[in-house]
Amino acid sequence: MRVWFNHWFSTAYHLINLIRDANPNFYFIGTNKNDYAIYKIACDEWYREPEKISESDYVDFCLNFCREHRINIFIPRRNLTAIAQRLDDFKNLGVKVLIGHDARLMKILDDKVATYEFIAAGGLPEIIPPYRIAKNFDEFNQDFDALKTSDNRICYKLVEDEGALTFRVIDDTIENISALHNMPNMKVTRDAAQKILSRYDFKIPLLVMPYLIGQEISVDCLSTPRGNIIIPRFKTNHRYSEIKFDAAIISAAEKILSLMKFSVPINIQFRMDGKKIFLLEINPRMSGGLQLSCLAAGINIPDIAINQLLGVEKIWSPPEKNFCRVANIETPIIF
Repeated sequence: MRVWFNHWFSTAYHLINLIRDANPNFYFIGTNKNDYAIYKIACDEWYREPEKISESDYVDFCLNFCREHRINIFIPRRNLTAIAQRLDDFKNLGVKVLIGHDARLMKILDDKVATYEFIAAGGLPEIIPPYRIAKNFDEFNQDFDALKTSDNRICYKLVEDEGALTFRVIDDTIENISALHNMPNMKVTRDAAQKILSRYDFKIPLLVMPYLIGQEISVDCLSTPRGNIIIPRFKTNHRYSEIKFDAAIISAAEKILSLMKFSVPINIQFRMDGKKIFLLEINPRMSGGLQLSCLAAGINIPDIAINQLLGVEKIWSPPEKNFCRVANIETPIIF
């Protein structure tokens, strides 16, 4: 079985090895815009992807790549929605694609605001955090004043974002001397944010929200004939994550999965604010930290998902423990 991972996060290294451990006869082909991407060392073949290319042309590239390299299974991350819109073309080549089958819903999930509206309309308005949409610089300043918390903190990101690349927290305390010992992070002062955003054209609007100070929970999910796999991974400020099968988190994830009806891996991001659970985003793909959830729970989600795509049901059982800590190993160390 020839399996292709296109432009992925570096942690695809772990995903490939999870699949290979359970399917030693699978052959892995990787591509990336960066020829030095770390998951190259986990692949049997490697090629460089085109960098500047339209979404439509990129899908043509994918179809040609599948044809030329006799791909059986395609596991995409780059341009997911554009690929989902042309699934029939891949089906005609005999290529199975690990992607959500509903292109309309995939498009909704590309937009954070559209995602919130979809989830609220589906009966879950209580998990949507307060937010505003800034379409220009003046609106951003107005939104800041309207949503700021008691310590004057808000956060913002583009409504179309992946991997929190544009996520920033406005926090003026980072100018205090106590910040000398803090690790670099995504915080900026209000003055710095205003200087940056005053030069921004707002072609893609900003999602502006109060900064929620509670724990972030990354929930790795997969719907199967035996039921939903739901593994809540609580992120800590330390070098480990905590797997806790919290009933409220699992209930919220179950409801979201029932709305989406996808049979591929999905990652749901929540954040706590006191005892309240708020939705941050939904990623219709395997997460960058999925290997941590799999290791802690003893459930190989990538393997189950791949075989499910092939029409083979892999047996899995809920973990016996309700709590587990796992070290945050993001990428392999190469000497």
